[in-house]
Amino acid sequence: MDLLYRLFYTAFSMGLITCTMTPVILILRFLLSKTPKKYIVDLWMVLFFRGICPVSMSSPLCIKKSWNRAFHRLLSQMGISIGTESSIMKGWYAVFENEISVDISYKVCTIIWCAGMIGISLFTFVRQKKLYAGLKNVQCVYGRVYQADGIEAPLIKGVFFLTQYFSSDMKANDIKYLLQHFEAHSKRRDGIKRFFAFIVVVVQWFNPLIWLAYYLLIADIEMAADEVIKPSNEYAQELFNLKEASFKGQQSLLTFNERNIKTRVYRLLYKTTGGRQYKCLALLVLFLFFVWAFLLRPLQMLWDGGTWGNRTEPEDTTSIFDSLERNYGTVVASVNTFSPSGLERVIELVMTSGTYDETNGYTGNFAIRLSDNYGASLDRADLDYIFDDVEKGHLHFDNETDLYVYDYNADGTNEVVIGQRAEISRIRWREISGRRRKRKKNVTLNEYCIWNIDENSLKKISDIIYSTSDMEYASCQFDIPKQTTRLFTSELAGKNIYYVWNLEEEKYQQKQLSKDDIRKYRTDYTGVESTEGETNTHTLNNNTDTVVEVVTRKDATGSEVIKQIVLNPGRSLKKMKVVDGYFCDIQWVMAADGENNRYAVLVYNGLKAQTFTVYDLEEQEVYYSHEDGNSVLGTVFRGYNGSDIAFNDGSPAVYTLLEKNGDKLKIGFAASTQDSKTVNGSYIYDTKLRNISNFSYTQNAVVN
Repeated sequence: MDLLYRLFYTAFSMGLITCTMTPVILILRFLLSKTPKKYIVDLWMVLFFRGICPVSMSSPLCIKKSWNRAFHRLLSQMGISIGTESSIMKGWYAVFENEISVDISYKVCTIIWCAGMIGISLFTFVRQKKLYAGLKNVQCVYGRVYQADGIEAPLIKGVFFLTQYFSSDMKANDIKYLLQHFEAHSKRRDGIKRFFAFIVVVVQWFNPLIWLAYYLLIADIEMAADEVIKPSNEYAQELFNLKEASFKGQQSLLTFNERNIKTRVYRLLYKTTGGRQYKCLALLVLFLFFVWAFLLRPLQMLWDGGTWGNRTEPEDTTSIFDSLERNYGTVVASVNTFSPSGLERVIELVMTSGTYDETNGYTGNFAIRLSDNYGASLDRADLDYIFDDVEKGHLHFDNETDLYVYDYNADGTNEVVIGQRAEISRIRWREISGRRRKRKKNVTLNEYCIWNIDENSLKKISDIIYSTSDMEYASCQFDIPKQTTRLFTSELAGKNIYYVWNLEEEKYQQKQLSKDDIRKYRTDYTGVESTEGETNTHTLNNNTDTVVEVVTRKDATGSEVIKQIVLNPGRSLKKMKVVDGYFCDIQWVMAADGENNRYAVLVYNGLKAQTFTVYDLEEQEVYYSHEDGNSVLGTVFRGYNGSDIAFNDGSPAVYTLLEKNGDKLKIGFAASTQDSKTVNGSYIYDTKLRNISNFSYTQNAVVN
């Protein structure tokens, strides 16, 4: 399925690009009405080729920075996360080179996309078969021209070798110009063009503009073939005689039918194609359109003076495009840190290309690089397209830049903050701050992002964090409210903005917090001597072997964060996806069906509840994973009880696996309600049917 997810990501991004290009061709099609239609057909073919070819030197949207940024933002919100992704989108290849994870809505969209492609393909295949089956008493006139019963109007089928069919009651004098029209289609390989466009339509069937483009392409191909026939008046009369019959034939996406008769006849009689100057204009437009579709960024760089080092540089400025530096970069700043397992790591800020000024510092393209203490590179995160208001290639860092790392979410893994300073307009300031009071024309703003420093990789774990404080713009350490964890603040327009660690999405998110909310984040603070960094291994054993191994690492609060889960470590080792939470216990599942020593249950404290995950040791997979929170519990109460019992989103809950009997799990629960009471109970969950039964509970008032 991962391949389908990657392909859908690429198809969707190409669909967005064709949506921006189609209106431009519609305008050009109108303005170039006097040019030969074959040039308009070529314009459509560039569009369709761009719609299925992800390889290009630039996006058509990079003509304007804000459009390009909006395009990449939209792609980043599709529901797919690309492993080690350091920017909103590095390129089409990033989704194929790295590990990916997707949410449920993205999975559903991918399935719908595949179903749509299959449906359109099957529909076209059935229509083609039905169309061919309707041809009766077929007789060859000459070459690949046939007469047949069962059709009302001429039609052309085929891809590489076209075949034309006429009604058997048509005489030679009735179709002499139509035969020339057919020859024009064959010489221009219109069957291949139509089939290629059809493939793009199938891939982008969700895009209404690609359907419009396909319809107009077929119409323009027909008119282009009409233009080669002389005299046009006699051909127009012959074509007009087919008007009544032309709409009675069966239609298909892969056949040429004599359609749009009125428009074609009008063009033949009243429209004249321009002279040589119009052809030259059409060729120029075609070239510029191709450059816009595939080569815009190189053209922009050429316009700006090129990048090969022969433009005039400011005094005391050195161009850095040496091949060695292009591969490894110029180290601007570095800081030593540790991986979650305690190994030494180095974080380096590297300029991959750009210029250096002894007075002002470094300007260009940058990346952050993770290396071990021997200098071996482990991962790299490009900073292009990261910061909303700083254009690619214009990032800047001073000479004496310092990097800061800190474990903000107390999970035992350090994070590094990288930022930029941006000058924004008053309109952009209002958009960010939500304030409408008058400001200076240009407002200086710091923009930051945070990367998680994992064992061997870097992962972006925040959206843009805005600040107007006087902190260092390149890297900083955010303020943390006293005696709190998983929380920090940033100052924006004189007001504190809170950023909270979302354990489910593994991301820092901006959140409005009251004083009572902040107190909740103080409950984890102990103030005792820290044992941060200490690792422990918890095992579950049968008579002879270790069957489950859970590796934990203590955070600043002394809690054991789950870092690794391995099934059957001594035999057929398999690493499982790490759950987000603090370790409580690993034990055998009590099985009433006699399947002992097959299922293990990991009990842990998540962000919202004490919960559990069940592992099947024979199949080496997750058998059942319970929720972290009380949303499912609330649904159960509403469905089975119908009472007014409700839960706050942050209310604590505890779940316990009481028993396993075949495919059914008996689950116990305890939770606090909105009216300051507690509920205790249990229910049966069928893992096959995925339904709940035998629901029961008791309710008690909280004793203060």
